[in-house]
Amino acid sequence: MKFFRHLPCYSLCFVLLTGFFFGCKRDIPPLPTEETRNVTFKLTGFEAETMPMDGSRGNARLALDGMGRGTQALLNIEPSMEPQYLYYWSFNNEDLEPDKAVDEAGAGITFVGSGSEPGYVNGFGLDPIEAGKALNIKGVQSMEIDLPMANIESVTTFDLDISSSATGPKDFSLSFSVDGGATFEMLGATNPFGATSRDRYSFDLSGYPQVLGAVTLRLKFEFLPGDRGDGSDYNEATGTVRFDNIRLSGVYNATSGDLTTPSTLHYYIFSSEDGSVVQKQQLPMSALGDGGTLDVQLQDGDYDVLFVAYRSGKGMLLPENLTNANEFYFGQHFDDYRAVTYAALLAGVVVGEAGVEETVMLNRCYSLVEFDFTDSDANLQRIKKIEIIRLHDDFLYAPFGVPATREESEAERIVFSDFNSLEDYKISLHQFFGLLDVGGNVNYELTAYGEGDVALNTVTIAQELRNNVRLRLTGKLLGDTGTINGFSVVFDNAWSETLEQEF
Repeated sequence: MKFFRHLPCYSLCFVLLTGFFFGCKRDIPPLPTEETRNVTFKLTGFEAETMPMDGSRGNARLALDGMGRGTQALLNIEPSMEPQYLYYWSFNNEDLEPDKAVDEAGAGITFVGSGSEPGYVNGFGLDPIEAGKALNIKGVQSMEIDLPMANIESVTTFDLDISSSATGPKDFSLSFSVDGGATFEMLGATNPFGATSRDRYSFDLSGYPQVLGAVTLRLKFEFLPGDRGDGSDYNEATGTVRFDNIRLSGVYNATSGDLTTPSTLHYYIFSSEDGSVVQKQQLPMSALGDGGTLDVQLQDGDYDVLFVAYRSGKGMLLPENLTNANEFYFGQHFDDYRAVTYAALLAGVVVGEAGVEETVMLNRCYSLVEFDFTDSDANLQRIKKIEIIRLHDDFLYAPFGVPATREESEAERIVFSDFNSLEDYKISLHQFFGLLDVGGNVNYELTAYGEGDVALNTVTIAQELRNNVRLRLTGKLLGDTGTINGFSVVFDNAWSETLEQEF
């Protein structure tokens, strides 16, 4: 009876509590959803209208930027992200012309021997090429192979087949030069051969990043008597060496003649709330959709989206294991002086109830610095090498603050040589800055060298500069009396600014 006596009270409490919960139901936020929405980014900016200092407008189009020395003559090669033969000689046509080349016109083989003309004998097959002819050189002392490197993104190996006659050399050294033969670095000091009728050699070049920054890679063979055992004595004048299937392998993924369009895109999507990485990916620019579109899937939220696009011969400075926006940085090795770099940051991209479409304007992270020397023709031809040393600190693009740890580049010099004409003395480089709100200071030391690596003159140039500027420096490098008379600095309207100054 006691229970029934209190029933009205319990019933009233139940009714009140039920009414309370039902009344508050509309204030409970919905549960988070795992549903994703499509976000489309359209990348532009590689051909953009810019505003020069004088207020007039110009159309900034990606072009050769004065960096090229003639159009590349592609031979039996197509751009690809996959490794392939960049240069290949089969000698089956009984000449020194390559069968495959990134630059047929610039590639070549020269030698020093007792005979001035090469011979051709039976060669070795290399699938799918059938055995045909091989290069045969009598009394060879040395041989050099020139391999132009423009637009080559990576190199892996240099390979060849080799053999010799009974009185020919049985060993060789192989070295390489990236400064037109002014200096050489050893790849292999001793490489014995001749014990069999065919020796195969493969040299790994992937650990030599300076190769990718060169105008031309020059390979130099020097031949030695070697260990002859019980064989015939070495005859330097009549002994012969046979070469076949000479080839350089790597990645070539550029459009012929277009040296300044990016080939690779990285995008990073960070949470606007805590900077954590939501998505990141690297892909070739050719993988973008029609009109430069990129589609990603994101959950509802606020994001900071960063894009960097580049073409590089040595690889960019980028963090490998990025987990947060505050760890990000983007930079360039100074001696990767043809690198092309672009970037854009979209802050506070909101993904909500509908899909999102965003146009992304990428901007140049670099400036073009050109040197036009006005010395007399005779004085210019005295110069065999020009060295540019960076005296300023490297620039890094770090839009979320300076990261606690970052990769440092030790590259500080660029060497120009192989001056075959007066036009070749018009040298230039791409100076990386990132995206700057205010200018930074650059400081270069230029040294001209003559025959025998003798320094002829040195000049130091300091200038305030920022990204997306074309800086043209004009003046005498050697001067009239061993001093510099002054350089004029010019800014081009095809970029955001053009600067002129004398030193």
